[in-house]
Amino acid sequence: MSRQDTLRYDLGLLFAVLVWGVNFAVIKAALAVMPPHALNLFRFLVSAVVLGGLYAVLQRRDGAPLAAPLRTHRWPLIGLGLLGFFLYQLCFIVGVDHTTAGSAALIMASAPLWTALIGHLRGYEFLTAGAWVGLLGSLAGAAVVVVGGARAIDFSDATFVGNVLMTVAALCWGAYTAFSKPLSRAVRPTGITFYGLLVALPLLIAVGLTEMDAVVWAEVDAWVWGAILFSGGLSTGLAVAIWNGAVKNVGASQTAVFGNLVPVVGLVSGVLFLGESVTAAQGAGGALILGGLVLMRRARRPAPAVTPP
Repeated sequence: MSRQDTLRYDLGLLFAVLVWGVNFAVIKAALAVMPPHALNLFRFLVSAVVLGGLYAVLQRRDGAPLAAPLRTHRWPLIGLGLLGFFLYQLCFIVGVDHTTAGSAALIMASAPLWTALIGHLRGYEFLTAGAWVGLLGSLAGAAVVVVGGARAIDFSDATFVGNVLMTVAALCWGAYTAFSKPLSRAVRPTGITFYGLLVALPLLIAVGLTEMDAVVWAEVDAWVWGAILFSGGLSTGLAVAIWNGAVKNVGASQTAVFGNLVPVVGLVSGVLFLGESVTAAQGAGGALILGGLVLMRRARRPAPAVTPP
């Protein structure tokens, strides 16, 4: 790959990281006006249009039928859609609504840890002793962020409940990533994302419709619609396509390094745009999460190839 191509992918990844990091503050601001599930309804209608268009362009460029994955891998796509776009999104949007953008970003940084742990249990890759140290350290960091962002360890405290939901969301997304890896050998990553979203979309719409009566439409101004377009069109749309392209052409390990910047951008955007404060415990927990991720990525190794008999 030429230096120009490398620079192009690096700039694309930095754009994706910036979008994902700022997205926490953008969603948090929109949630001040619109209920979480109603917001998700509009957000993913936009995502479906953007991802569907990208997927159609790529399939037609290669001369492949649009519905081919549904004929050959229907059930895995349905399972991934329910896990990664329904259950994950329910926990994510409600979690962000009940905690700070900075805490949400830091907790979501633990998703690769769950991916690595599930990948190890499924035999996709092995965790060395150093990787286990990184895993345990980062999980401890996530626990510090969860507890450090709440006034007290009390299930009646909204911030604590929001942090717990964000932890479940990180687990769901980590599991989605791990289980989608084998499928990506047969189905285009953009196709996995698009059809997973299509599976979850009717459920997300059904849940969102229950909150439509609570929307005060007079308060939904151009800034709120702009936030929906940003989150749906860029965060879960264009940025996903850029990331998947980098994984394919640059490599998963080099691409994943950029993911460490997402919680940093999310934390900074929460402070700058929403006036959020960062506690010492949250800072320490974030450092543990990022340090564990770096240690894990240096210590992980793929499972050895098995020669068929």
